[in-house]
Amino acid sequence: MSGGLVDELHEVSLEKENQDLKEILEVALQITNQLETENIVKTTVLSFVSKFQTATAILVLADDLDEASVQIYAFRGTAKEDLSSPLPSLIPVLSFFSKEEYSQVSLASFSELYEDKTLIPQLSRLGTELLVPLRTEKSVIGLLLLPRRGGGQTYGVLEIQYITNVVRFAALAIENASLFRQATTDRMTGLYSHHFFEKNLEEEMERARRYKSTLSLVMFDIDHFKDFNDKYGHLQGDRIIREIAKLLTRLVRQVDFAARYGGEEFAVILPSVDLKGAAVVAERLRKKIEDHPFPSDGEPLHVTISLGITEFDQERDYSPSEIIRAADRALYTSKEQGRNRVSVVSA
Repeated sequence: MSGGLVDELHEVSLEKENQDLKEILEVALQITNQLETENIVKTTVLSFVSKFQTATAILVLADDLDEASVQIYAFRGTAKEDLSSPLPSLIPVLSFFSKEEYSQVSLASFSELYEDKTLIPQLSRLGTELLVPLRTEKSVIGLLLLPRRGGGQTYGVLEIQYITNVVRFAALAIENASLFRQATTDRMTGLYSHHFFEKNLEEEMERARRYKSTLSLVMFDIDHFKDFNDKYGHLQGDRIIREIAKLLTRLVRQVDFAARYGGEEFAVILPSVDLKGAAVVAERLRKKIEDHPFPSDGEPLHVTISLGITEFDQERDYSPSEIIRAADRALYTSKEQGRNRVSVVSA
């Protein structure tokens, strides 16, 4: 091979390496700016689907860095999908990578290294070509399963460097998102914590003042919850609280801010929603919970909630604690009038 051709090939390789580095930095910036795990995962796997034209990319995460169970994210093209059949438990695979320092391994090599051979055909059916662990300083928190590139091509050295670098940023971002979630959310329900709710309320009030907008605050609690706990036990009471948190999360918008205020009491900040709109949301939630069959060890159980709402008045200079007290007064009005209802109080 002539010296000129060697130089030309070297120049092409350097150019591709520089382009890959630029793309890695762009993806890393998108990933590290996210605080929602699902958004981090989506950005990560779609970068591979787009770059390598893979049919599917699957990323498996240990829930909340806990190896008791996993979340599975699968993408075909740019659309998230449910796997037609559940993956076998990959917790032992995460344990395998925790002990071995591989940054990635082909399925062929993995089938020789891994003792449980029953897993290999299942991974093969998913079209897996590469297994790439997501590592943090503490543990392996997930696993990326990549099929062959579009056109059936294998991954070269530069492609593997791209994959492992992006995965390294993703693992760091997911760990940071988990730490943020732990610091700002209630462990039982996954809703925001009391402290973070108050901080966010103050910020939303300032934003409403700045943009001449409004917001409403909804507060509610479970009717006769002490009696319920006495009758069915605290474990069942905790199940009710968790189920209500799930219903609440499904009902509110992504821009709304739902929190566990304390015990069986909840609060929801509704940005840019006036009192009339908040009343509609609150009534919808009240009815949803009243009609919902809550799971138990026996027959489904039913509970109701009492709600109070108030609207932020941007013309008044008052503190977050005052608008909270106003919503609380409305909540107690609902209780005094027989519970299982919505009441309104001006702040």
